[in-house]
Amino acid sequence: MRVPVVLTLALLTLGLAGCNKAPDTPKTAEQVKAEVARMDRPEPGKYRTTMKIIDVSIPGMDPARAAQMKNMFGATGKTMEFCLTPEQANKGFEELNKRGAEGNCTYDSFNAGGGTLDAKMTCQTGKGMTTTSELHGSYSSTKSDLTMKTDTSGAGVPGAAMHMEARVINERIGDCT
Repeated sequence: MRVPVVLTLALLTLGLAGCNKAPDTPKTAEQVKAEVARMDRPEPGKYRTTMKIIDVSIPGMDPARAAQMKNMFGATGKTMEFCLTPEQANKGFEELNKRGAEGNCTYDSFNAGGGTLDAKMTCQTGKGMTTTSELHGSYSSTKSDLTMKTDTSGAGVPGAAMHMEARVINERIGDCT
């Protein structure tokens, strides 16, 4: 069974949140892997994820088309509930780290502690495109409230650049039924 995209986002936001505070310096995939191995796992259970697109912009795009894209991506907010099993909670972070390590990505920073998170990753996505993603926000083992900013540039992107900003809230709402 495939893990839904929202579950992946939830695990990523909760997963990135369990690290100790570290200097704001680039990290290798192995360094992040070591931090991931020390992280507290999210509690298994039923979660609600709410995602709201704050901004979508492409240089030169007509404002009406930009508004249409923002609505298409969920400017009013999309909510989904899912069950995080004990098995998923135990291995979800390693899988996410593996996905990052398989791509042509670098961890520009990875800092979490005291209930706050700041992380940044840059990936060469092929066809001359580069994507930089940042996560900023707060977390616990049962909840996270993060803003994600993604900037993509390159020849394969309409207008040669795209910016997207979203707020993702994950909250444990009970046991799975």
